Amino acid sequence: MLRRVSADDPRTWNRYDVAGQQTVYAASNELGAYGELLAPLKPTLPVPASRYFDDVGDDDELESLIREEWTGAGHRPPRELDFAWLAEHRLYRLTLPTMGWFIDIEAATSLSAIAEYAPTSLVEHGVAEVSVAELRSPDRWLTTTIATRLWPLTLDDGSLAHGIVYGSRHGSEWDCWAIWLRRTRNARTARGLLTTADPGVDIAPPDINPALAATLRTYRLTMKT
Repeated sequence: MLRRVSADDPRTWNRYDVAGQQTVYAASNELGAYGELLAPLKPTLPVPASRYFDDVGDDDELESLIREEWTGAGHRPPRELDFAWLAEHRLYRLTLPTMGWFIDIEAATSLSAIAEYAPTSLVEHGVAEVSVAELRSPDRWLTTTIATRLWPLTLDDGSLAHGIVYGSRHGSEWDCWAIWLRRTRNARTARGLLTTADPGVDIAPPDINPALAATLRTYRLTMKT
């Protein structure tokens, strides 16, 4: 996923976006690619329908009632995806730079560095500590503030970080990468410092795509092909 920050509110950004920069997001395997893409569509915790309606039973769940009503009206029920939507995407394999470094943001040394170079705005917002829990939280203001602070820092070898490698909020089966597309003045000097991508491949339907099928099962989603 290529993300160009345009909104003024960091709460709408992705995890390690930096204002005015482009960021590519990737996962370490196909399962992670589908897992990250489809995670916003997975079911949430059950909500009692009685919270919103008086004429329902105590055991009725809001989504179950919505599913029943939509199905009865001939509409696609919640959590059923149309493969035509997914087929508009492509799966790309990235080749990471052969030179330079990514910040392992959840390593103890990185957490210590964040504490040392922490933006004052964190303390002003009542953040007393940055741990893995905070980094994996849904608080995009916090994570993008940290990314903005780390983006211009020079590493021990005098280079700038290519981006951040981090753990997913949605499972431990894969790692995620936030790759900052830094501008370079000279393409020759950038050799070995750029992330490249292949032309990509079409996404196959779940009956012949084990990684997609596994993600649908895990997230309790169905797909119309």
